[in-house]
Amino acid sequence: MLVFYACRMLNPDVVDYDRLLNLIQFRLDDFVESDYTVVLFAANARYNPSVKWLFTAYRRLGRKYKKNLKALYIVHPLTWVRVVMTAMNAVLSPKFAKKVRWLDTLSELAQAVPISQINIPPEVYQFNATKEVEVRVPAHARPPSRFFGVPLEQLMGVHGELGLPAPVADALDYLYTNALEVPDLFRRTPPPPTLQKVRSQYEAGGHVSVAYAVWGEHVAAAVLKTWCRELPQPIIPPHYYELIRQMPDPTVQPDQAAAYARDVILPALADPPCVSLLLAALFGLLRAVADHASVNNMTSGRLAAAWAPNFVHSSQPDVDITMCSVTRFSEAPLRARGGDDEDDDDDDVLDLAGASENRPNVVTLAKLMVDQYQTIFKPILEAAEALTKKQASAPRKPPRTTAPSGMASAVQASDEDIAAL
Repeated sequence: MLVFYACRMLNPDVVDYDRLLNLIQFRLDDFVESDYTVVLFAANARYNPSVKWLFTAYRRLGRKYKKNLKALYIVHPLTWVRVVMTAMNAVLSPKFAKKVRWLDTLSELAQAVPISQINIPPEVYQFNATKEVEVRVPAHARPPSRFFGVPLEQLMGVHGELGLPAPVADALDYLYTNALEVPDLFRRTPPPPTLQKVRSQYEAGGHVSVAYAVWGEHVAAAVLKTWCRELPQPIIPPHYYELIRQMPDPTVQPDQAAAYARDVILPALADPPCVSLLLAALFGLLRAVADHASVNNMTSGRLAAAWAPNFVHSSQPDVDITMCSVTRFSEAPLRARGGDDEDDDDDDVLDLAGASENRPNVVTLAKLMVDQYQTIFKPILEAAEALTKKQASAPRKPPRTTAPSGMASAVQASDEDIAAL
């Protein structure tokens, strides 16, 4: 989901909007390869782009920007916004008009998207106060869940002794077998009703697994991401963000970065220990998908960008977004400053990436875990293999013999004592 605020638009007398559009496209080029949603807060704008520039910007957006856009929510639309958008849709793309949703209040937006994940500025709340007294957020009451939104240690056991949960095991099995060469795996979003049907099958009392042959690869991939995203405790809690930021740059020191991820980050995340087993299983699949990148177009970088948002969530969405930003984008302004000094003023204006964006984040870590899977997860894989061999070689408990009739009550009493203990 992309969010834009008209109240934060820059002064066109200071900023070259054409260069700004270039920067925005450069930042979003990979992001819009998969399905996405845009939210535009249109009120309280101090500066407005010209109609001519809007038409030019619309024409410059490639086909994937329009095709993969699922919905454009325009909140607090003013008259000129409605007029301009209506004219653009009629002249340029009538199909695009079907994706535009006009919303007058934040309560209406809350019905469409998870508003708690949006960092809404005070100016928007001030304008919204002229439309409604309070923001009404719908309460999505759900029955007790068997798999989704359930603590990981409850599903897997603290040390993973219960194995992978059914949504994970089913998806991994199907994707390993059928989807390693599927283009854009993990970047396509199936229709919400379809995902809800699969989810309902898992939550139904009599079901243990789901046959994904009926639903297809993208549904299995989406269910796997959804399950991870809805864990009560995120796989990467916010108090470990700074630990990740301190990781050596994998592009400069790949071996040191891998060792840091293996010896520092992974042990920290293994609380409870079943987290490390889950990560090993997930990244094993991602490694296999990346091995077929020449066919499926899913490189380690694209897999990392697609998966990073599912590993984090906290009470500070803006921090989560920073931790999931594609850090390679921050290199563009640095290259621009490598030329003549005469454009220093413009570069200062357009360098929207702070210095902190150059530091590693969750996308960096995820890409590294895909690229150096064997190195990072070797201790976990070896420990899991040793445990499997130990369980296989352990002598089986002999079957219980039937006690003589005279000892039946004694045996029964012993069982009750054991059960009481």
